Amino acid sequence: MSTNDRSVWAGADGRILIALSAGWLAVRLGREAIPPLIPTLIDDLQISPSTAGFGLTVMWLVYALSQYPGGRLSDALSRKTVLTVSLATLVVGFLVLSVVSTYAGLLIGFVFVGLGAGLYFVPSRALLTDVFGERRGHVFGIQSASGSIGAGAAAGVTLAAVSVGVWQLSFLPVIGVLAVVLFALVRWADGEWVVGRVSLELGGTSRRVFAVSRARSLLLAYVCVSFAWQGFLGFLPTFLRVEKSFSPTLAGVAFASVFVIAIIVGPLAGRLGDAISRIFVGVVATAVAIVGLVVLITSGNVVIAVVGVVVVATGLRAYPPVMQAYLIGLFPDDSMAGDLGAMKTIWTGIGSFAPTYVGVVATRWNYRLAFGGFVGCLAVACLILAVIHLSTES
Repeated sequence: MSTNDRSVWAGADGRILIALSAGWLAVRLGREAIPPLIPTLIDDLQISPSTAGFGLTVMWLVYALSQYPGGRLSDALSRKTVLTVSLATLVVGFLVLSVVSTYAGLLIGFVFVGLGAGLYFVPSRALLTDVFGERRGHVFGIQSASGSIGAGAAAGVTLAAVSVGVWQLSFLPVIGVLAVVLFALVRWADGEWVVGRVSLELGGTSRRVFAVSRARSLLLAYVCVSFAWQGFLGFLPTFLRVEKSFSPTLAGVAFASVFVIAIIVGPLAGRLGDAISRIFVGVVATAVAIVGLVVLITSGNVVIAVVGVVVVATGLRAYPPVMQAYLIGLFPDDSMAGDLGAMKTIWTGIGSFAPTYVGVVATRWNYRLAFGGFVGCLAVACLILAVIHLSTES
């Protein structure tokens, strides 16, 4: 049986996939549990909404800035070293959040969670690439789907914790899963723990990322998609309630459907990209998302609006596994994690401003206009990818 015919779940390779996917599930479960807790945090810690929002900004900023160091360190030291540190950091962060009673403690927990998650993402993708090679798109999709399962479960976990009057209990399942994953990777992952001084080599990374025209173009496309995704996800429930008159419950169900769709779409898109063309799948994904947004914005009834949400989610969640698999293949093996981490720092950092954009436009005009801007962003990404696809096919 050839390597490509063998199941990705088989043997030692399958154990690594299970561990890394479970780790990402725990990260998303803990991280996505925080937004539903914001009203409770405001009351319990006696802080303002803007103060709570600042805490979230700190977490996301630390997460974005940690992407490149995480990738670079995993190239220079070892994947096992950085993943072990990241998981230990996440356990500390969620332990702090599970006992916090002050705003200062909340910020400390957010910093540790942002740092640990940022150090985890790119090295885990790099280790999957080391193990699965050309099948990386498929396993990236599986790992993405596992994260969506965690995100989808977060609302239920927080609801259960708040219902018994102890919101901190939301993070106990996260700590348990992370501890198991940490133990599993220590046992299963090849390689040694390596400790030493490492130069970040920003100059060399910048040259690799920006000197190649295709990498520059793909980075611009990913920035556009990331901006649309973060803005869409951050304000979707509000958009549905204000512009489409959804009830809070229906808006919540529609929001949860995004993660359900992601569970299905991620692995399928990754496998399809491996089999045919990752760039082509990226073109189709952005085009599908554009259609979904137009349907959502112009819909006149609930059913059509929900269909629009499902179509947008299908396009936007098909994009990451195929494009990350493509991007990581552009760089040398000894620097691929750092190079991908640098790019993710850029697209995640710029994308984090999307909620601010939506808030400003909606305050001055309306949410429909703000979401219409995402159609333009995705059109730019789709055009870039289409040009690249046509150039490679010719």
